Amino acid sequence: MPVQPPPSRRRGPSAMDLLRSLLPLVALILVMVWLYSPAEVDPVREIDPGSDLAYAASIADFDVLGAGDLPEGWRPTSSRVEPATEGGPVGVSVGYVTPSQEFARVVHSSLPEVRLLTEVLGEGYAEGGVTADGWRGFRTADGEQALVRSEEGSTVIVTGSAAEAELRVLAAALRPIGG
Repeated sequence: MPVQPPPSRRRGPSAMDLLRSLLPLVALILVMVWLYSPAEVDPVREIDPGSDLAYAASIADFDVLGAGDLPEGWRPTSSRVEPATEGGPVGVSVGYVTPSQEFARVVHSSLPEVRLLTEVLGEGYAEGGVTADGWRGFRTADGEQALVRSEEGSTVIVTGSAAEAELRVLAAALRPIGG
């Protein structure tokens, strides 16, 4: 009977073999991720509210206010006009991101004041007195501040998560829009 050689003890790949095989692959993936990852993108999309303000000014029976020269860092991010239907109220709203990355919004409407306050500030808002520049202070049920001024058949509300100082900057920048 022929003698058979002993069975060979074949070992699988060692940890070093696996490491040598995977290292170039991991390096290639990391380089591809680095090359194809987008640069840091600002998630805030800036808009120009000029056309909405001009349209609101052309249909409103009051002087529509818009922010004039705001300091650097203020970015308009949203605007909306609510046109009148059958003699109803006209409204315009413009939202901003402030220099401190908070939100501020200007709402100007011919809705009756109490109705507009409830729509913008929500139920449970509280009045906080009159400021030196003619704006009345309010606080929403969520704790946000608001500045309010009513005159000539319209009400303006400046509100948002921004600090009161930033809301005052926005309120001070409001000027009539020609329409």
